[in-house]
Amino acid sequence: MGKIDIENLTVRYKDGGQEFTALENVSFTVEEGEFVSVIGSSGCGKSTLLSVLGGLRAPSSGRASISGAVISGPGPDKSMVFQHYSLFPWMTVLDNVAYGIKQVKKGLARNDRLKLARAFLEKVGLENFKHKFPEQLSGGMRQRAAIARSLAMNTEILLMDEPFGAVDAKNRTYLQELLLKLWEGGNPDGAVVPVDYPVTRGKRKTIVFVTHDIDEAILMSDRIIMLTGSPGKVYKDINVSFTRPRARAVLIQTPEYTQLRNDLFALFFNDFGSNI
Repeated sequence: MGKIDIENLTVRYKDGGQEFTALENVSFTVEEGEFVSVIGSSGCGKSTLLSVLGGLRAPSSGRASISGAVISGPGPDKSMVFQHYSLFPWMTVLDNVAYGIKQVKKGLARNDRLKLARAFLEKVGLENFKHKFPEQLSGGMRQRAAIARSLAMNTEILLMDEPFGAVDAKNRTYLQELLLKLWEGGNPDGAVVPVDYPVTRGKRKTIVFVTHDIDEAILMSDRIIMLTGSPGKVYKDINVSFTRPRARAVLIQTPEYTQLRNDLFALFFNDFGSNI
């Protein structure tokens, strides 16, 4: 039994009286502290899979569980980061992060929530923007705020649905490296880290990360799950064995990286071509 277990998962929708199968007999396990990316062409059910893991959608058949317990809805054991920021526009950045903390730490006093929120905004380089509203920030800054909120919630599991897909290339690279530093227990920019934050004690979060970007998946992941086109099925479960921490500039020059990248592109475009 892993941290996350998905067994013969099938999800069907009804649309205009017709039934559509988004996922069919999907099975895989994610171990505690593992970083697993899910890739595949558009419409293969990647976001549907995350919605099941987040407790936002029930499977039609099969089973999805966390630590052996069937997922029955959202809960304090998991948080989600979406592609389009998902910040409340009427709240400041600080209040957005503090609100997330409130959802999982009901008994924490407001001053303590704000203190924790400030610490995590410092970790992502937004300490000087804490009183700004989301509309006053760039896309990359909004996504940093969303990541700060999810990390500050201190959940065991992070579910990330193309979190860097809507930002420019420079900010995407920055956010990738920032997430890896935080996940691996780093402390970017010398930020003050709350003493009860488990990553600082060497305990990694369990991350399921949806992406269309093959290079991003290789850089970030311990394993890559490739789904076929509609209906989504597990096509390949690929181990990414490069040592950590990974230096992008060094990694991309190795023949092992080139081989894995070429293999993934071949798999990706073979599947894409079969669905045209």
